[in-house]
Amino acid sequence: MENNIKEVIESIDVPMEKLNFAIEKGMGIQKKKDKKIWKRVILSSVASIALIVGSGFISPKMASVLADVPLIGFMFNIEEHDKGLETALSDDNKVVLNKTVTSNGTALTIEEIVFDGARLNVVYSMPEYKELSQAILTVNERELNVPESLKILEDKNIFRGLLEFPIAEELPDKFDLTIKFLQVGSTKGEWVFSTPIKKVNNHSNKVIAGQTGEVKGNAFVVESMDISTTTTKINVKFDTTMDKLFSEESGVLNATIMDQHGTPLKILDQTGGGDDKSTTYTYLIEPLRQDITEVRIAYYFFPFNLNRKDLIVPLANSFPQRISQDKMGDYVITGVTKKEHEATLSFYIDSEFPFDDTLTPSFFEIVSDSGESLITDYVHAVGPNKYEVSYQANVGKPIVHTVTTPYMELEPSAIVKIPVK
Repeated sequence: MENNIKEVIESIDVPMEKLNFAIEKGMGIQKKKDKKIWKRVILSSVASIALIVGSGFISPKMASVLADVPLIGFMFNIEEHDKGLETALSDDNKVVLNKTVTSNGTALTIEEIVFDGARLNVVYSMPEYKELSQAILTVNERELNVPESLKILEDKNIFRGLLEFPIAEELPDKFDLTIKFLQVGSTKGEWVFSTPIKKVNNHSNKVIAGQTGEVKGNAFVVESMDISTTTTKINVKFDTTMDKLFSEESGVLNATIMDQHGTPLKILDQTGGGDDKSTTYTYLIEPLRQDITEVRIAYYFFPFNLNRKDLIVPLANSFPQRISQDKMGDYVITGVTKKEHEATLSFYIDSEFPFDDTLTPSFFEIVSDSGESLITDYVHAVGPNKYEVSYQANVGKPIVHTVTTPYMELEPSAIVKIPVK
């Protein structure tokens, strides 16, 4: 039975053009006039399709970009997945633009724009999905060099998307913004939107930084940490080039960001930018809860050369159920709760290694006996190495599909602690 299911999973057709497009959008690679080259870092693997598919169930931001790819079909729900953005969109300083620009017969509408100091979010719509060219952002007539990511919002009649631009530099609280697109789908033209912008009232303040650490001989320092009611922004600078932090030889640098108890914090976005001397990573994480007194960052390298094996195990009728991950510990399924047509599976990883909010770089999903993904909401942490995942119930015998996790060393020097109170 297991072999048959594995064959079904392996035979599923994933459109490579869509996946390549999603990877490019997810990475947000830009080469503009600035000397720095910004590169989007998604989870622990964007270098190849094999890493994207095999490294783990995709994070919220990547899942939304891949929403029309089989097995990965989530619409991004702001209220459910981004409380900080929900708060920002309820602020009086958000811009309700609702402006439609038509160029060469193709219409594009920007509905809302909100800026919280750490990220600029743009809600847009069009009659049907068409790929947008990279947005050109101008602030007070100065072009910004920033990456972007796409999240797909649910709407039955039209296509609605959320473009997110993480802002690494300091921008004024008020500025004139211009957003320009030069292509929509196969149509070339100019879609230009201009509006004054005011930063939302999110009570932002800076935390004392300067903590230092080292991972595999690469020294780093926490340059800054800004907290607010909408986003927590952390800048970490490495004294080495991105090539050494993102290569076949070293692997891919990854980080788990946690509270003082080891519970992973949700990473909303992460980017890396560098030159020939150093690399700076910017992390946007969820707003900190009132009970959080310390933020911990644990760095490690995820190996590039993978030899991972599928683990396909029918879900047991009684729990606990263990699924071995060898040196990286076991998955331990503790129970399933059902509500109408949806079930929620709870599990933990019996390991000292701190996996992040979306279980990176592991992989865990529920499929039917025909190999169809049943996931309705991605894996997310509810405690230190404790997770939940939701899936369709009453559609046959659920099957757990995961893969072996390669060994990853966590050095004590690679963990830094940032007091926030």
